[in-house]
Amino acid sequence: MLEALSVLLNGKAAARKTFQRKRVVFHHALEYAIVLGDLDANPLDRVTWKPTKSSNVVDRRVVVNPRQAQELLIAVTYVGRTRGPMMAAMFACMYFAGLRPAEAQGLRKKDCYLPLEGWGHLTLTKTRPQSGSDFTDSVRSFDERGLKHREEDEDRPVPIPPELVTILRVHIETFGVAPDSRLFYTRGGGAFSGSAYTTLWQEARLLGSPPSKLPLRWRGGPMT
Repeated sequence: MLEALSVLLNGKAAARKTFQRKRVVFHHALEYAIVLGDLDANPLDRVTWKPTKSSNVVDRRVVVNPRQAQELLIAVTYVGRTRGPMMAAMFACMYFAGLRPAEAQGLRKKDCYLPLEGWGHLTLTKTRPQSGSDFTDSVRSFDERGLKHREEDEDRPVPIPPELVTILRVHIETFGVAPDSRLFYTRGGGAFSGSAYTTLWQEARLLGSPPSKLPLRWRGGPMT
């Protein structure tokens, strides 16, 4: 089973962190089997097997550089009549501030310090991760939660460059904010689904930086 967890669906070796995350889930499942009385002890506790170390070297040729990022962010605005322009600043937050999609979705106007000149900053306090409605307290696909790997009431300050300050100011002036002060929202006031922004990003990749322009590989996820 551990050997199976160490490879991806395409047969290639999984990254060490990916394997460790899957192993933790498997370990918890076996612990639950003990609670149910199906096992007397967790067999993983007696196994020392580890996958072969993989290289962590980053190929700089497949990392988005500033010129490509500018082209891609512009390309986002050309996707759809309104969805691209409404999400362009969200993708800019992922690139310039390194935000996770759920962190960008939870960003509110009061969390942003956007001066007319110079650097600004964001104060991240909430995220809006997407889950199935069966797994949220509100029975909705999105629940407001604290930051990942932090205490419930702990925030995270993030400095942002003048480029992002300008982008966010223009976004707020153009689209306003949701009733709860969120910057990024659908026309119905909800949150963008993971499939919505992933599909949009894939379309923008074809417009702004097609596969033929990247020397090795290209991925469809936001800012990768």
